[in-house]
Amino acid sequence: MTIQNKQTSAAGTHPTALIIGGGVIGCAAAYELGKAGFRCTVLDKGGLAEEASTAAAGMLGAQVETHQPGPFYEMCRASLRMYRDWTDELEQVSGISVQYRTEGILRAALTAEDEQELRGRLAWIQEAAWLGPDEMLRLEPALSPAIRGGLHLPADHQVQPVSLAAALKAALVNQGCLLREWTPAIRLLTEPGTGRVAGVQTSEGPLYADLTVLAAGAWTPGLTEPIGLPLPMFPVKGQCIAVRTDAPLIRSTVFTKGCYIVPKLDGSYIIGASQLEAGFDKRLHTQTIAELYAKAAELLPRMAEAEFVRTWAGLRPGTRDALPFLGAWDGAPGLLLATGQFRNGILLAPVTGRLVKQAALGEQPLLDLTPYAPSRVFRAAATI
Repeated sequence: MTIQNKQTSAAGTHPTALIIGGGVIGCAAAYELGKAGFRCTVLDKGGLAEEASTAAAGMLGAQVETHQPGPFYEMCRASLRMYRDWTDELEQVSGISVQYRTEGILRAALTAEDEQELRGRLAWIQEAAWLGPDEMLRLEPALSPAIRGGLHLPADHQVQPVSLAAALKAALVNQGCLLREWTPAIRLLTEPGTGRVAGVQTSEGPLYADLTVLAAGAWTPGLTEPIGLPLPMFPVKGQCIAVRTDAPLIRSTVFTKGCYIVPKLDGSYIIGASQLEAGFDKRLHTQTIAELYAKAAELLPRMAEAEFVRTWAGLRPGTRDALPFLGAWDGAPGLLLATGQFRNGILLAPVTGRLVKQAALGEQPLLDLTPYAPSRVFRAAATI
């Protein structure tokens, strides 16, 4: 069945945009493009936001999850600054709360080596203070008395990823965006001679648009390699645990090397997350659960009282240089990439959506996109 004949915008009509990938990044791009006047279609091989987006814990860790200064850190901070206004707008448009929480993050050191590394970040991190053990325990008394101190990151907040995904989906529906779930993208369609991307071949037929945005996460290289863009991306399996206690243990998110614990409004805690390059294998492993739980109990001893709720895994889109691919590529006009956010997809959704919209309209981007250009793969190959 052909789901759409060739249909691009004519004079005086709205331009069309096809977004491949229905995670929070793809949905954020579609939302911003819809606000800019594009008639959008979001295409996903499964249900919207059923992969890495809703397998996440929802930390907005602009400070805690970056380990050095530079363009990526600035992108994370820019997105964090946008986040509250962005989610307020989403809640108004969708009628769904994203469960935004502002208690901040405590990044605790349990070893001398970790303490030294964390203190080193104070030279460049923008919104952090070092707290001694007594100060940490005053903020969160359930922390282990063995902690050596840590960073207080009051601006690193959190949301509930499942609620955020639901709000984005509802907002897109209210915009009139067409959602094509359970419709795999098979290959990009290009115009002979120019190489311009005109749409995508799906399992149900061709789908055409003026603009194609590729936000397919770890599955992106399968679509770009046939058009001559070999992206060094790979899936990284992250396994998480949800537990519950009879009484609240913490209000802040607490984090140490190898483990974080994120309290949710329903009384549960998300403990995560492992990192394993294992292809597209999403099987769950008891050893991983045991290791995460042991680390969580080391940081928060009363976790020994917790009731196990469930465990799950998601495949994060990793890149070899730890930077996303964002923007256009001269070899494929009509295509924009927004992929490779690794474990920061939830955090980077607002800024990525804005940057995609600005690129689509030819506007000056709010950030320099040079570090994220897809063409950097060819520069890297030339230096080998």
